[in-house]
Amino acid sequence: MKISNQTTSSHNTGLRASAFTLIELMVVIAIILVLATMTVGGLGWYKRKAAEGKTTVLVSSIARGLEEYRLDNGFFPHANGGNGSTEQVYIALYGDGNLVIDGTTGNVTIGTGPTGTPDSENKVYLSILDPDLKGNKLNVDPSTYTILDAWGTELQYRSPGEMNPADDFDLWSLGPDGKGGPNTGTEKQRLDDIKNY
Repeated sequence: MKISNQTTSSHNTGLRASAFTLIELMVVIAIILVLATMTVGGLGWYKRKAAEGKTTVLVSSIARGLEEYRLDNGFFPHANGGNGSTEQVYIALYGDGNLVIDGTTGNVTIGTGPTGTPDSENKVYLSILDPDLKGNKLNVDPSTYTILDAWGTELQYRSPGEMNPADDFDLWSLGPDGKGGPNTGTEKQRLDDIKNY
């Protein structure tokens, strides 16, 4: 009888060792939840950083294109930094339409409006502004062409003479929150802006 008791006792011990306790299951589930949270949070962070990088490159490319345009033509496109302020920038840099400067006043106006393709006689300074380019962030409206950042918000442009110093321009994205700008919003709203200055 002693032998059978030992066998039964050792058999029960083996069963206990191979089963999971409720605490062990809860710990495993907690670890899985923490890892899932870190993964989802990491993806959101990665998407934000990718959008920031794309917008930074776009703002820098436009700024270089504007400098080259001024060297060739003697003036910058004109805008005051409000909505629609990148229409003349699009026309100048993609060569779709043309800008006219009044020799007396220095005012820049749109001579021929954009149609979506560059005019054959115009130089294309920035081909990434092609509205037909797959994945391009260009908002094409029947009456105006405006350039958008990676979050789908219109870039803002302010030409020389609209601010100080009078010989330079401002170009900025309002960032992921879509709020801020150099003279508007709170300091917190301006922290995520991406700008050329």
